[in-house]
Amino acid sequence: MRKWMSVGLLVVLGLSQAETVLARDEIIFSTAPTQSPEQTNKLYTPLLNYLSQVTGKQFIIQPAKNYLEYNNGTLQNAYDMVFDGPHYTGWRMERQGAVPVARLPGTITIVVAVREDSNIQRLDDLIGRNICAFSSPNMLTMDFLNYFRNPVRQPVMLRVEGFKQIIECLKSGKGDAAVLRDTVWAKQDQTGLRLISHEFRSHPERTFSVASSVAPEVRERIAAALVSEEGSRVAAPLLEVFKKERFIAADPEIYRGLGELLTPVWGFQ
Repeated sequence: MRKWMSVGLLVVLGLSQAETVLARDEIIFSTAPTQSPEQTNKLYTPLLNYLSQVTGKQFIIQPAKNYLEYNNGTLQNAYDMVFDGPHYTGWRMERQGAVPVARLPGTITIVVAVREDSNIQRLDDLIGRNICAFSSPNMLTMDFLNYFRNPVRQPVMLRVEGFKQIIECLKSGKGDAAVLRDTVWAKQDQTGLRLISHEFRSHPERTFSVASSVAPEVRERIAAALVSEEGSRVAAPLLEVFKKERFIAADPEIYRGLGELLTPVWGFQ
């Protein structure tokens, strides 16, 4: 009887070890839910199929339906590879040992616009005012709120979807100010609007990062594939969404300290 129990235990252990090996051959990928799950699958599948070919690992897309689901997955370290904002990348580096491997070229800098006839001159004048912006945890919004460390002094954020709608929110008088990207502001009809003079730090663009559980040699293959000409060709539909032509290598140093922008978000303290 004991002999059969021992054999049975070995079989169970063997199955468990096999499942562990199988799990290591799978890389779970997710991305910030700025597109629907259906769009996410369509945009990222060609690139992930390519990464499967060059690494010998099976990449599986696990799109999140919303930021609540995405944040829960992030906090539980449920993703092996992600593509999201630099504040998430910085947080993963500091808290989970993740490594940034490639990113979109360029930088992100926020600007704050008000109506030309407004008496608002500086950020401190926005305490308690209504602000047209994307909902948390958008990086522009989090960088803006980072100025107002005391929650009592924070402005009231009006959730808006899309930069066009943010401008309309400001011009209509619903909000007293609007949080925008500098590149978006440059393309807008600025009639009747002006910027508040304030210097925000520039941040790297959206970034691919890989969990510490992924073997270094696999991580290096992923990084090389993403910045390769073939990687750019395969990812062309995705790159078109972000108006970019390629991915570039990501320097870990430029993400240090950015994780603090997520501090106001529940669970990221």
